[in-house]
Amino acid sequence: MLTLIKIFFFFVLLVFLGGMVARYLMRRFFRRMQDNMNQHNTRQEQQKKEGKVTIEYDKKKKGKKRYKDDQGEYIDYEEVDE
Repeated sequence: MLTLIKIFFFFVLLVFLGGMVARYLMRRFFRRMQDNMNQHNTRQEQQKKEGKVTIEYDKKKKGKKRYKDDQGEYIDYEEVDE
């Protein structure tokens, strides 16, 4: 009977301490993540000046065709006077 009580007490103590350690590690992880995000945002805001217009585009798509080869060919439009 005494062994059963010791096992139960050890289990409760393990769960309690494990929860405290996990809570501490999660807080530390999320604080670091939040600090990283804040630092990244402030760096981006410092680079852009207010009132300045910037155009951002994907460099991977630069130079690619906007249409596929099987969509047909381009025909020049000519205006006809009546």
